[in-house]
Amino acid sequence: MSENQAVNDAFERLQRLLLTLRDGDRLAAREAARLTGLAETTCQSVLEGLAKAGHMSHEGGDQFVRVTAT
Repeated sequence: MSENQAVNDAFERLQRLLLTLRDGDRLAAREAARLTGLAETTCQSVLEGLAKAGHMSHEGGDQFVRVTAT
């Protein structure tokens, strides 16, 4: 498997994980990294982007909570 394919697979795992979250579910960047194989900093950046877009609430540190986008 190429490095690009491995990264794509990891992002697909992250996407599937995020799609399972319901309003109020919590996710830490370190847990997302453990479950997907991506770097914790990458997961942190993705979750921060989702918080900026209104899909997650940043609870501090690496903790995020799924919120219903308005």
